[in-house]
Amino acid sequence: MSLDHDEVDRYAKNSRFFKFDPRVKLASAILFISAVALLKDLTALYLALIFAIIMVELSGVPMRHIAEVYLLAFPFVLFAFITMLLTSGIENALAMAMRVSASVLALLLVISSTPFFGTLRALRWFKVPPVICNLVLFTYRFIFLLTDELSRMRMARRSRGFQGGRSLLDKGAFKTISYTIGMVFVRSNSRATRIYDALLSRGYTGEIRTIEDLKVGARDIALAAVFISITVILLAIQMGAFKWTL
Repeated sequence: MSLDHDEVDRYAKNSRFFKFDPRVKLASAILFISAVALLKDLTALYLALIFAIIMVELSGVPMRHIAEVYLLAFPFVLFAFITMLLTSGIENALAMAMRVSASVLALLLVISSTPFFGTLRALRWFKVPPVICNLVLFTYRFIFLLTDELSRMRMARRSRGFQGGRSLLDKGAFKTISYTIGMVFVRSNSRATRIYDALLSRGYTGEIRTIEDLKVGARDIALAAVFISITVILLAIQMGAFKWTL
């Protein structure tokens, strides 16, 4: 999966939930995830997973993109499933898998339908310390910077006729790869320093700012109402108010 930050934000801008207030989306997702974490009933967990899938589908974000990002979390889901299967049985294993999957999809719904700076602005509104928001910001940017430098170095190697060895134990290949890794970090650090200096020259103070002000409208209230209603229903099923079985 090769993405730059502009491409990631483009998915958000094409989403049907793009213009929704990021604070409402974030709070709704956190409420939903918190409720899912308390669920043990398989019916409630199944409905939570179906709801998360439906919301992701309604967002308009390409399912291929969602699937690619979800695959990053899948090894952890699989590990948790196997661990629970061996220690607590199939029902607890299924419950764990659905719980984690529903939570991941709810989080992806927010991330994939909200520009990165919008998410940071929402975090600041919820009083998340600026140092944490800035750490997330620079980590996010630095990941793309590293991948860009690695791509440049790979292209430079190929243009000079480099061919990889049969394994990492090959002396020539090992030397070249080691050199590449070192140069990637050196050049990335240099670019990161220039980027930070450019931010300072443009008045960067560490506070997250966006062009548009955050405003809660009728559609935001409707979205929050949907999440609250689903959360109440799931908790009611968990407490036995509804006797549904799979």
